[in-house]
Amino acid sequence: MPMQAKCFWGFPQCAQSQQGVSLLEILIAMAVVFLALLGFAGFSVVAHTGMSASQKMTRAVTLAQEKMEDIQREGVPPDLTGALNISEPYGSISGAPHHQRILTMTPDDPMPGLHTVTVDVQWDNGAHAISLKTYLTQK
Repeated sequence: MPMQAKCFWGFPQCAQSQQGVSLLEILIAMAVVFLALLGFAGFSVVAHTGMSASQKMTRAVTLAQEKMEDIQREGVPPDLTGALNISEPYGSISGAPHHQRILTMTPDDPMPGLHTVTVDVQWDNGAHAISLKTYLTQK
């Protein structure tokens, strides 16, 4: 009388073997899961680093834009005869301890009556920088 296999879901291979999972199979499965988790952890570190860098860049652009708007609202000083440089060192800007902002105004550049205004923002001790430039007339 042939032996009847108790197989579920129609797998015929279970008719030949009714053994459990071996220790080697468990170790291989654990290694695969460990490697997958390690990969996800690596992606997490890369994502965090990228987010931190983009936050600093966004903050730098915002700081430059704020200063540019202040200058446009206040106008160019009427007694400006030479280049004006105003520096806000690291730690002096509220909410941005890792940023430095430098305002430069050059009168009569590129032509008489037109003044060049440049705002440079640096962060990470000068490793990164952005610059905004505009031209203003005397009010």
